[in-house]
Amino acid sequence: MNKILVFGDSNTWGDNFLTRRRIPDVKQWCNILQEKLGNDYKVYQEGLPGRFAGSVDKNEIYKNGIDTFLSTYKSIAPLDTLIISLGSNDLRPENNRTSDDIIKDLLSYKELLEKEFNEDNNRYFNGKLPEIIYILPINFDLPDPKLISLFQETEIKRQNILKYFNENRIKNIYFNHIDLCEDGLHMSIKGHNTLASKVYEEIEK
Repeated sequence: MNKILVFGDSNTWGDNFLTRRRIPDVKQWCNILQEKLGNDYKVYQEGLPGRFAGSVDKNEIYKNGIDTFLSTYKSIAPLDTLIISLGSNDLRPENNRTSDDIIKDLLSYKELLEKEFNEDNNRYFNGKLPEIIYILPINFDLPDPKLISLFQETEIKRQNILKYFNENRIKNIYFNHIDLCEDGLHMSIKGHNTLASKVYEEIEK
């Protein structure tokens, strides 16, 4: 069986921020992906609302992805594919993170696994590293005009991240336009379907 870990934020969890409730399980993209892939695959959905790629939150440290990743990985390992779907929370203006900061944090997952692999390449890896696919931060479409100006710089940073990953040919999935909920931050049910199809195509390659 091929094992896939999706380590992400609220969009991986299936959050609808306006209703403060979770999208029904069958409509979450990870579960749609599982249905598409069939019984030869097992998709582990590890999404957490508010999760950062790096060590950003000093109060709710459980939201710092890189600090909690290894225990999650090892509890499921060995894996065939690791999908990192983070970076959107790091981009929020109040966090004052540069695009270089976020790129470094995203790449640190690969570096951390390589370090672990070199120390023990059998127990948690079965002799090989998992393939890593990044789902890069999606577009924002804020409904409040007062917030649009705040996120103009955020969009520039987001584009810098996309440019870096594509120019360096780091395997990734990205969208400049994916359907969102009314909050302009989280994927709609249509968006979940779109992402599931895109990830399915990438895995099938």
